[in-house]
Amino acid sequence: MPTIHAHYELRISSRTPTTACIRKANNMAIANEASKTTGLRTSASSRLTVQELLNQAPLGNRRRVIILLGFLTMTLEGVEIGLWGFIYPQIVTQWGTSLATVTTMVTLGVVGLTVGSMVAGPLSDQIGRRLPIIVGTAGFGLATLGGALAPNDLTLGIFRVVACLFLGAVMPLVITLVAEFAPEKRKAAIVAITFTGFPLGTVITGFLASTIIPTLGWQWLLGTGTLLALILLPALVWGLPESTVFMIRRGGRAENVTKVLSAIIPAFEMKTVDLTGAPPTGGAKPVGGVRAVLSKKLVVVSLLIWLCYFICAAVVYMFLNYLPLIVKQLNIDAAGTGNVVSMFGLGGVIGALAIGFAMEKLGKYVSLGAAFTLAAGAAWILASVNLTLPLLLVLGFTIGVVLVGANSGMNALSTSVFPTEARATGVSWMHSFGKAGSIVSGLLGGVMLGAGWGVDQIFFALAIPLLAGAAAVGAVKAMTTRRSRAGA
Repeated sequence: MPTIHAHYELRISSRTPTTACIRKANNMAIANEASKTTGLRTSASSRLTVQELLNQAPLGNRRRVIILLGFLTMTLEGVEIGLWGFIYPQIVTQWGTSLATVTTMVTLGVVGLTVGSMVAGPLSDQIGRRLPIIVGTAGFGLATLGGALAPNDLTLGIFRVVACLFLGAVMPLVITLVAEFAPEKRKAAIVAITFTGFPLGTVITGFLASTIIPTLGWQWLLGTGTLLALILLPALVWGLPESTVFMIRRGGRAENVTKVLSAIIPAFEMKTVDLTGAPPTGGAKPVGGVRAVLSKKLVVVSLLIWLCYFICAAVVYMFLNYLPLIVKQLNIDAAGTGNVVSMFGLGGVIGALAIGFAMEKLGKYVSLGAAFTLAAGAAWILASVNLTLPLLLVLGFTIGVVLVGANSGMNALSTSVFPTEARATGVSWMHSFGKAGSIVSGLLGGVMLGAGWGVDQIFFALAIPLLAGAAAVGAVKAMTTRRSRAGA
């Protein structure tokens, strides 16, 4: 494909009509030449923004590598988080660890995930996405190795918390980075594909645990987690660039942006792209992520997004906790119980993929609202009918599709709602609310059982927050539409 030979200019500020006319003529020539040689549409009056370039250019192998690395990192996250669940029964048996100690480890681990997300988002909105992802991956890999070498409960618990701090940081930043390289129209599907790695990782963990623990012991299972992290780390260093839209928003050097864009879209001549960006508020430096997500303009939308994810995560963990209890009450054997839980996981993988494509074809808000509503309906069915194993298999799969699908869809929605300078904060804090939801669901489930509620009553009650989640999605749509029309 021929290149474009045109004068390279960044944004020039001039008050003279002559210079303005010359610049407009240059841009029109560049735009026309770009349209002929690349097939990309450019405005006749201005150059493409970087996001417009990412939208119009073919996806290409380099961006596919970024998506693949995001998927593999999410898969590793699923493995790293999941494998600790197989460690606790082993230390109870081998070390005589009390159940109270295990409970403390689990709770502090979730707190670590929450704090990691809370800190990583604002930090990433200041220094970038790439470095925290790489450091976080190295951090949880090495902390997992520390757990494998731990001589006692206290040391193991400390390394568990440290690992969770880094794990909590990495997931939302991977989603943010992948989303910022995706074309707008395909963002939901690409984020969903990336997120699918997480439930897949939990499946891989089960295979690793069943293979390694009986033969080598639980320490080698943790060591395998470290090995996988260290294998992936060089690929991340090589293959993950910094987000171009972030660099421009934070006033990064044009040559750094050009270097990344030339690597991912080598056939396009960068002379047609505005590499300076536009300041968000009359030339002012972009505000920090925390100030942006809590600003008067965005705070209500932020809270609604975080509420939706809180509800979704809480209900997912409630189902995971109580599906085995339902199966046990029906006098179904361990194999049947495992099959029901597996169907929930399989449904989750399919749901995470399906929601992305549904959001692409039907719209983000319609698809998410439908997922929350269908999950409420499935909960009511589960609470109202006489359950058999075949019906539980179907319901477990269905609930996995709609619930985990909604969970994945919220990730895609959040990357489009929060602006670049606050995207990592918005997505990361959403994940923190999700972790809080998992804690609350465990406590609330215990309270309801202690009050004499039956499992059917618990699941009937779960439909209410799910419907509230659907209403919150509708409210976000109304507010973002109104803000868009107002030109905010």
